[in-house]
Amino acid sequence: MSEFPKSSQKLERLKFIEELVYIQGFINREDLQHHFGISAASATNDLSMYDSLAAKNIRYNVKKKSYEIGKSFERIFPPNILRQRLPLYTMPRLHAFLDESSLERISKISRAIQNREVLEISYRSASSDQPSRQIVPVALADNLLRWHVRAFDRNRRKFCNFVVHQIESVKILGDNPVEEHEHPDKDREWHTFVTLKITTHSFNLQNSETFEMGNQNRKIRIRAAMAGYFLQIWNIDCSPNESLRGKQYQFRLTNVKEVSNVADLTIAPGFVDASC
Repeated sequence: MSEFPKSSQKLERLKFIEELVYIQGFINREDLQHHFGISAASATNDLSMYDSLAAKNIRYNVKKKSYEIGKSFERIFPPNILRQRLPLYTMPRLHAFLDESSLERISKISRAIQNREVLEISYRSASSDQPSRQIVPVALADNLLRWHVRAFDRNRRKFCNFVVHQIESVKILGDNPVEEHEHPDKDREWHTFVTLKITTHSFNLQNSETFEMGNQNRKIRIRAAMAGYFLQIWNIDCSPNESLRGKQYQFRLTNVKEVSNVADLTIAPGFVDASC
């Protein structure tokens, strides 16, 4: 076996060879040329070097003029899935946020987070008639459906989440100091991690026609501030006695009380606040 090259660029190309042949079953010189902008000779050299490092992983197909995955394939690099090469369809988002105006707002929010600054935002909300408010941002978060800004809201005097696409304008208030109780470090719910104990919904276990995955137990570690979104998105039953029915409820949360002590589960499917 040859020695691994010291060049980081060469290593990156070798890792690409391994991952691409693993994902699509073959690789040729053009794949390397187009991805890295290298010459045909360099691409040939890279493929030959990978072949010398892991001879069992690829074999050359003369007719197709490409290397194919070997029958005894074994990784020599840590996995790094090339998502753009997978035959994977990604669902479109309802709210696009990467247009020029959205990027400008996000960049201001990002700067304010890193520099501990106060923001004045114009925010569209059906539950409030006060569009203008001052916030102290803690972090940006993606809940898979949309982006949020975790921040201290001076109007409501508490830490909460704001939907990015509902923020119409952002202004950094550089001369407005952050008070002690507004400091991001004081956001207990954001800085607290909770473990969600999830198992297969017993109703679906009894109905094999609708669910055939069997009993599954999982533990998900997540920030308390994001737990409600996770449970909502994946339709995880948080009701007393697993009372929710339907194919969409394939899992249930087994430690509802424990999680609700540190996280707001208002939006979690079936959740009932026992303290009310």
